Amino acid sequence: MKQLTDTEKQQLHVKIKEEQKRQQVLQESNPDLPESFEAASAEAQGMRRLVPKYLWKYGFLGVILCLLAFNVVLFFNGRDSGSAKALNLNLMVALMLLFNHIAYYFTTKGWKSWVMKTVAWVWIVFVFVYIYVSGIMRFDF
Repeated sequence: MKQLTDTEKQQLHVKIKEEQKRQQVLQESNPDLPESFEAASAEAQGMRRLVPKYLWKYGFLGVILCLLAFNVVLFFNGRDSGSAKALNLNLMVALMLLFNHIAYYFTTKGWKSWVMKTVAWVWIVFVFVYIYVSGIMRFDF
């Protein structure tokens, strides 16, 4: 490590004092700011605790299951209406969301993870093949 000369030490000491003064003026003009980086970090950790990490995992699962139930009801009620292709696609997309969510949020290790990720990707390919073959999305330009 380099040894500082007396002049460099004095310059560094002056810079430290100037930075402390600047921080003090900033703190006085803005009392809501945290006093240090550690205080800001602790405040950010507190904000992260307000929204639990499981809220996304289980909350979105609930949304997907509601969407799936809604599409199942539509599928059985609308089979005679002639829009069976669109109803099938809605149901398939809801299942695709469910499989992907389970694969990437609930099974994270081991053979169950590999199986669910494989099922999720196979289902994605199946849905896109269904869209392509059935011609639901026609691009007429």
